[in-house]
Amino acid sequence: MQIRVVSATGTGYTTLSAFDNALKSAGVYNYNIIALSSIIPPRSKVTKEDRIDMDPGEFGWRLYVVKADIRSRELNKVIAAGLGWYLLDDGCGLFVEHTIETVSPMDVAEDEVKVKIHTSLADLCAFRDVQFDKKKVHSSVAVCQVTSRPRCALALAVYKAEPW
Repeated sequence: MQIRVVSATGTGYTTLSAFDNALKSAGVYNYNIIALSSIIPPRSKVTKEDRIDMDPGEFGWRLYVVKADIRSRELNKVIAAGLGWYLLDDGCGLFVEHTIETVSPMDVAEDEVKVKIHTSLADLCAFRDVQFDKKKVHSSVAVCQVTSRPRCALALAVYKAEPW
């Protein structure tokens, strides 16, 4: 299975429209999002992308994703959303999702999300009696600051789209 990971930010007049704008920036805004937990099936390949250009003919289809998103309207807050993943030898693996809202600088917020990702993946590997190797950790993080309008930070692992 091919799983594509993308992160994006969005702005709108409401937190909901900021979320939709982030979906648009990621390339997946005309789908019905169905959130999954964090398990990667065997023989999967996970790739990190800047944007996913989905087929416009799939308007309204189901889109299966692992998702981290955070929305805020609080001026000067910094928000970050990130996904991390860890693949085992047979291609199966784990995703983790983390978010943060802070007054820290954007680079500090991004680093904090990455630390949470590493810590969670280490725990999840330990729970499964898997030897953790920090070199096998991958992540995708979106960070932004709320200025004049609501913002959303979003990270998605896109599994597949299906018609109804």
